[in-house]
Amino acid sequence: MAENTENEITQKLADSFRETNRAIAENIIAAQQSNMKFAENTFTSAMEVFKNQAEATRSLMQQLEQQTKLQQEAFQKLSQGVEGNQWIESYMNFLRTGFTSYQQALDAAEKATRQGLDNFEKATEAFEKAAQQLPKMPGAQRTNKPPTP
Repeated sequence: MAENTENEITQKLADSFRETNRAIAENIIAAQQSNMKFAENTFTSAMEVFKNQAEATRSLMQQLEQQTKLQQEAFQKLSQGVEGNQWIESYMNFLRTGFTSYQQALDAAEKATRQGLDNFEKATEAFEKAAQQLPKMPGAQRTNKPPTP
């Protein structure tokens, strides 16, 4: 009789440890999934910001180019009526130089943005691969919901 009671107590203790370990494993998996989702959302948001910034830069560059062309056309019309227009030609060269500098700076910014986007895409792919390689615990279901306390 005493032996039966000891076996029951031992079995209940083992079951309790098993359930505790299973609950811990489920919580760890849920936390890992939550962290992966957070990281993925963070990278996705950052990529959207970079894309929007690149688009805004392109738009600004187009506007700047249009305004510079309008200024050049106006100065050319002005210079057609004036003899000895060397000062206007010098000013036109000055405008072209400034525009070229802006163009180079914006090209460099666009290149850096593209590199940043590429790096973020690679990092996102690495996170996705890591998420797929998370260990599957027996008896634990993988969900995107955090465990309830």
